[in-house]
Amino acid sequence: MEEEIKSLVAQLEDKKQDTIGGIDFYSGTINGKEVVLTRSGIGKVQAGVTTGLLIANYKVDAVINSGSAGGIGEGLHVGDVVLSTGAAYHDADATAFGYKPGQLPQQPQIYTADKDLLEAISKAAKESNLVAKEGLIVTGDQFVSSSEKIAAIKEIYPKALSCEMEGAAIAQVAYQFSVPFLIIRAMSDVGDEDAGQSFDEFIIEAGKKSANMILNFLKK
Repeated sequence: MEEEIKSLVAQLEDKKQDTIGGIDFYSGTINGKEVVLTRSGIGKVQAGVTTGLLIANYKVDAVINSGSAGGIGEGLHVGDVVLSTGAAYHDADATAFGYKPGQLPQQPQIYTADKDLLEAISKAAKESNLVAKEGLIVTGDQFVSSSEKIAAIKEIYPKALSCEMEGAAIAQVAYQFSVPFLIIRAMSDVGDEDAGQSFDEFIIEAGKKSANMILNFLKK
């Protein structure tokens, strides 16, 4: 999110900017910790490309991806935050070859997030006075805006809390490189028929909340 990246880049000390494959990367330190910031881009392929470039060029110790998403779990409200226990695709189908729904060939059905990152970010969320829930985040190349689509996703992943367009792709690349990851999503809508209007209204607020939580995490 533009609001989020602006907030975080503004906190960088000794900032350096590189452009690789048309993607901007900002490196420096925040609270004495070396960090690299970038926009994942929209959609699975773009997010995967960005993550691959990030890991290959900067040798990062962990990948934390934060942004906005639609809430599809019960009890979620706009402004709440979902922290990934895992990430999975809801639009992949290789079942004809014996794989589970959502599972790509030679890949796990669900990419498991790093437990230490999850614990640390959960504490940062509480310190930021955010309502945070832990659970599965699912990914597809589509903006979910109907109750019918949510129902179809829940048939595959009954415990999914949130759906968006990048998380599982980022998780897959991190998995390939054996890099710990965590996906963070602030709820900017609840995935129903009014999703477009709700997204426009809350995207800026969601970005600020995600950035604030990351900054609290980096204070540790």
